[in-house]
Amino acid sequence: MKKLITFLFLIGTLQGFSQANFNRIGIGFNTGFSTAYTGLSYGDSPIIPGFRPVKGITTNKSQVFGGSLEYYFSPFINAGIEYNNVTLKDGTDKHNRAFISKLNSIEVRGSVALGQFIDFSYSPVLYNLRNVNASLGLGFISGTNNVADFGSGTFPSRQHPNDFGKSEFNGVLSLPLSISYFVNFYNIYDEPTVVLGVNYKINYTFSDEIDGYNDSASIFENNSTDVFTTLSISLKYLFGPKGLYYR
Repeated sequence: MKKLITFLFLIGTLQGFSQANFNRIGIGFNTGFSTAYTGLSYGDSPIIPGFRPVKGITTNKSQVFGGSLEYYFSPFINAGIEYNNVTLKDGTDKHNRAFISKLNSIEVRGSVALGQFIDFSYSPVLYNLRNVNASLGLGFISGTNNVADFGSGTFPSRQHPNDFGKSEFNGVLSLPLSISYFVNFYNIYDEPTVVLGVNYKINYTFSDEIDGYNDSASIFENNSTDVFTTLSISLKYLFGPKGLYYR
């Protein structure tokens, strides 16, 4: 009798959880704009009298587009790979420096959404917050910039012979961190099939070569490695093998 009661209790408990099917594969595309944060600086020029460049809202903005392939362990946890083609730009700064950099980035990353940790079944507020997502990954960046060697006579170019910047960079490691919000669109079986997202990502690179300049920090306020951010809209399609999720 005790075994029967225990069995019936377990069955009732399982039935008390909501369950849903979800597809385990997601393929997505994204597009947006990038913002460069490198060693360029603004204000009164120490080399050109009367020259005082000011950074405007579009000075260091450019474009980004890419795609992703992900595997879902649950509707709120996934891991995958992402490719981005990114253009970065900045300048002209007070040291008469500017750059345009074109890079390719491949990232491996994991993501988790708030819905994995909260019971959103009975709260409209938590239900709307369930798809707030955070991710962390490791990136590999390669690309080129348009900065020429010192003495080339072209613009832009490095400003002195001791600038060790390069016009090409390969295998640069980066640490991409992002926060996103997703909206699901469901099929007739109440399964999420299309996902629309807004994504903000910050990429910490382990290099000072992205902008083509590698100057003395004491003279050019070049105190850290290059960083860039992206703000993008993504569209993702879910397909493939089914998973069953209990809440």
